[in-house]
Amino acid sequence: MKNISKNTPINKKKTSKKYEFTGEMDFVTGLILYRIRALRDFGDVKAGDLGGYIENESNLSHKGNCWVYDKARVFQNARVSGNAKVKSFFVDVCGNARIYGNAIFEGMLLKDNAKLYGNAHVSNAVVIEGNAKIYDNARVTNHAHICDGSRVFDDAVVCGALISGDSYVHSAASLTADDHIWDEAYPEFGSEDDYYRHEYYADCEGYYDDDNEYENDAA
Repeated sequence: MKNISKNTPINKKKTSKKYEFTGEMDFVTGLILYRIRALRDFGDVKAGDLGGYIENESNLSHKGNCWVYDKARVFQNARVSGNAKVKSFFVDVCGNARIYGNAIFEGMLLKDNAKLYGNAHVSNAVVIEGNAKIYDNARVTNHAHICDGSRVFDDAVVCGALISGDSYVHSAASLTADDHIWDEAYPEFGSEDDYYRHEYYADCEGYYDDDNEYENDAA
């Protein structure tokens, strides 16, 4: 038998996982969520940093710099991937929701089949549900409610407004709490407003939805 010196270097395989579960738990809708702790440095996270709560490893990818911060919670079939960030307190991501790309969610609730991606940023008690999508450089804040099949993209800013139906809010549009945008309330095609009926883009679906650009993050 070949002798191995105590000075012989041993190859230690570096773990591919970036977080582990701690013994701390939280409970929501009959589910047990577990707090996470970083195993290595990545992005703005340092090894040993505590994160938020997830139900299982399918909720948060070990790839990229994505992270669940503070006491945010991700559960059910929801998934955070790429370089996305879920931050703050009293924040839930659930259902089949997806957050990826460089998106930041520090709103209140992202659920159902809603998606947040690109460089989108959502903050301050926002609810996004249904099949809604927020992407590109869009900003949504201050108790806004985005639902149904609505989309907010380009450089649009939604502050406190209700966006429902199949509404598209885009370009440099800026909506406030006094605005309620829905299917039947769209301006005529060709108006100077920066939001239009969804049928206007029916033939340009691929152009106005850059989901494919980040599809590897969402895998």
